[in-house]
Amino acid sequence: MAQAGELPHETENGSAVISIDAKSLATTEVGSGAPLLVDIEVGLGRTLYALAQGRWTGFFGPDPGSPADPMTGSLSRINADGSFTEIVGGLNLPTSMEFIGNSAYIVNLIGEIWVIDDVSDPPFGKSR
Repeated sequence: MAQAGELPHETENGSAVISIDAKSLATTEVGSGAPLLVDIEVGLGRTLYALAQGRWTGFFGPDPGSPADPMTGSLSRINADGSFTEIVGGLNLPTSMEFIGNSAYIVNLIGEIWVIDDVSDPPFGKSR
């Protein structure tokens, strides 16, 4: 699960990836360090990826439900130590993603769909 955290959605104030045990409902933090996380998906090799909408400064207004600032979103790999490795930055208001093979399909707030190819292969992230 992606946990957005507290305003202003900085990396250090609660934005995290949380695992929930289906039986006990116990939670475990898997990683943290990206602003305003909105989606988590499993890619090739059972690698976890996180989609961050980006930095929030109140650009669209002070309401806690307001989107992040434009062009500050990112797609990152979640490393075994819980840190994030950015694959693609500068995304404009991403909201969700899905993996098909080694490509990430990302939808933004206005319905555009971006394809990031070769997500698992260095150099990371060839977009189209």
